[in-house]
Amino acid sequence: MQQPTPPQHRHHHSQEQTSSSARNALALSEIRSLVGIFLLGSNRDLIHCMGVCKDWRPDFRRLLYYDLQLTGQTHGAIISPLQWRAYGSYTRSLAIEEPTVSHQGAKSNLKKKYSRSARDSQDSGTLRSPDYNLDSALHCPNLQHLTVKLNTRNLSLCCWTRQDDEWDLDREGSPEAQDKEEQERNSLFNTTVALRYSQKMDAYFVKTSNRILALLHHHPHLKSFNWVGVSDTHMVQLGRYLLKRTSSENPMQLVELRLQHLRASVQELNRIIVNCPRLLRLHLRTLMLDTTSNWPELSERFGTDAALAPVHPSQLDNEGQEPQPRNRKAILDLQKIQSLTLDEPHFPPLQLLIDGPSLRHLQLAMCQAPPGFNATTGAHLNQPPVNQVEAPSPHAPPAFSVSWACPQLTHYTHDQAPQPAAVFCQNLLDSSQYTLTSLALTSHTLETTFISSLISNNHHCSTLTHLDLTNSAWIKSADVHLLLCHCPELLEFIGPQGVLWGEDLLRSQKSWACVKLRRLRLLICLARPDSELWELCLRDDTQRDPGQELGQSGAVPLFFPMQRILRIQSDDVVILETVDPEAEAAAAEGDNEEEGDGEQEAQTREEDDTAEVEQGQGQFSSSTSNTIWLRDVQDSVLEQLSKLTELESLDLSGGFKAFRFLVEHPRGIPWALDAGLDRLKGLSRMKELVVTGWENKMERQEVKWMKQHWPQLRSIINKSGNLTEGVVKTGANANDPSSRAWTRKTRAGDDLVVGWLAFEICLAQEWPERFSYTSAEDHPLKK
Repeated sequence: MQQPTPPQHRHHHSQEQTSSSARNALALSEIRSLVGIFLLGSNRDLIHCMGVCKDWRPDFRRLLYYDLQLTGQTHGAIISPLQWRAYGSYTRSLAIEEPTVSHQGAKSNLKKKYSRSARDSQDSGTLRSPDYNLDSALHCPNLQHLTVKLNTRNLSLCCWTRQDDEWDLDREGSPEAQDKEEQERNSLFNTTVALRYSQKMDAYFVKTSNRILALLHHHPHLKSFNWVGVSDTHMVQLGRYLLKRTSSENPMQLVELRLQHLRASVQELNRIIVNCPRLLRLHLRTLMLDTTSNWPELSERFGTDAALAPVHPSQLDNEGQEPQPRNRKAILDLQKIQSLTLDEPHFPPLQLLIDGPSLRHLQLAMCQAPPGFNATTGAHLNQPPVNQVEAPSPHAPPAFSVSWACPQLTHYTHDQAPQPAAVFCQNLLDSSQYTLTSLALTSHTLETTFISSLISNNHHCSTLTHLDLTNSAWIKSADVHLLLCHCPELLEFIGPQGVLWGEDLLRSQKSWACVKLRRLRLLICLARPDSELWELCLRDDTQRDPGQELGQSGAVPLFFPMQRILRIQSDDVVILETVDPEAEAAAAEGDNEEEGDGEQEAQTREEDDTAEVEQGQGQFSSSTSNTIWLRDVQDSVLEQLSKLTELESLDLSGGFKAFRFLVEHPRGIPWALDAGLDRLKGLSRMKELVVTGWENKMERQEVKWMKQHWPQLRSIINKSGNLTEGVVKTGANANDPSSRAWTRKTRAGDDLVVGWLAFEICLAQEWPERFSYTSAEDHPLKK
């Protein structure tokens, strides 16, 4: 009878079967290629896989050339020109430096063994792109993505094969003219290695910058081209090449184009877009739009009035002449472009119309108006006021505006507007009122009528799903509340720099319509600093019975530090102000001199104050039934939040860049059961919660409640440290009267820290499968 196999033998046998199956799978070249694709971007791991055995080396070596960066970090001992000749067909993405230089004796250092460490790969023997002196077409025939990074330190070493780079535009058809043109074309893309000297008279081998044009010319199937760096000379050459590369002769297949510091007129930019018929994504950083042409000879060839709107006969003046250029519009036709990014564009003094029939994503940043233009008044600073009866002067500066026609726009982002952005985006929201779903206006100074006009458009309210107003100013609390009441399709809302006051929610009597909201980041405070609600709540606290809670009988405690908010003096809290010891001593001497004469007067004044307090308490108790209490405001905030059942992320602190209007003013609401947390048990999809204070009130019962009602909670972030920032001051003598307030305030801050640490311990004990940790660095709450 066969004996049963022991468990340890069965486990060992299963491990052997698993390892043998893995070895059999890795024996296939296709499986090794898939593993190598997973390791793309980690050249060190690919090199380790190459060293496993001889059969693995070709499969992983060719992946080193898939995304090749010919910079100082290139592994020169592994990637050599001879190897690139064999594996260059696998290169899909290439990044080179401009200019790429090497010392005269660099070639002798290339004969190194493969055992060189990564530390040695940064010396002068590192392989750089000048060592690849092959034909550009043979380097990487399947190249799809090209990136050129400008090396500003060696910018003075740049050189071109031809100084006067102009094609012969003579079209007489003579063989001499054709041969001359063909010769100039060939010389334009010839790449050589030149000997250049730096300012310190150091000799370098520099590859001419014509190789950039050669790479563009010999790779017509290139999908993306990215230029990084500021160089007017290179932009002149690249812009001229893009203008000459017409779609009739071997058209370019570019899908994405990124240029920096391009200077061109509107018609020249139109021609560049036409020459790239498949262009879908255009990113222009520091675009300089001019009214005049930068390549006059090419503009005459392609037409100078291509971007100016035609003049209707009714627009002619009495003498039959065309109107002045200030009344004409320049049209920028985006053709099939779907994504446009303009980072710090400089617009010309024209009435510019940007037509994007297929534009879906638009991103603007740091838009610059023409010099002398005042965006506030919409006129030039140097233009004198013109009488309405008189006709405008022919020498007056042209009117400036940027209007848009984007009927398919879905995402619009405008960052860092130093001036009112209305002049740069005229008619943009109106033209995309049926399709716009995402709107982000960060660091803006919005107009007072922007929110009301956005709400009045029912199409925007019914289509917007993402609204970001980060760090935007001049938005009232009532306007923020109206946005949440009129946008039912919102999935993400990031509030502005201002505050949404809870007392405005209570007085509004309107409910939030954004019940589909998943992420909410907003700065909410219950009452304004000068509101009477704080004083009423403090009076109620002083009049309650010893066993009665804050507010009225059975009311929910609010945990607000009333004395600190109102800055009054009591037995427990001291006024946060510095006392001058010398002034205090002088005042004490004066009091001693007048002590005898003022005893009777002080007694009379004390009796009058007592009578006034009794009278005020009587009036306060008689008007209690019709008074709005602070707990009512907190209940209104909780009621609005309880309707957002799809909420996943909640932050009532306004973010780290929120307006610091008052350091000691409480933000948000307490996340404690005694403060009404149980009203939010319907938010079962909560994943991220931001705590803005009251850590010492969050105990074990809150952890149990969160585990039961918020089972998907993943992160709890504490942002209440900034509430006491700048108030705590150490290093002073504790016996000094001037430092007594700071000492007591420090103890209050320590109490908050201890409360948060205690809450962390409760989380780790009650919810170990989610919030347990072994070290402080791995703690999920340390954000």
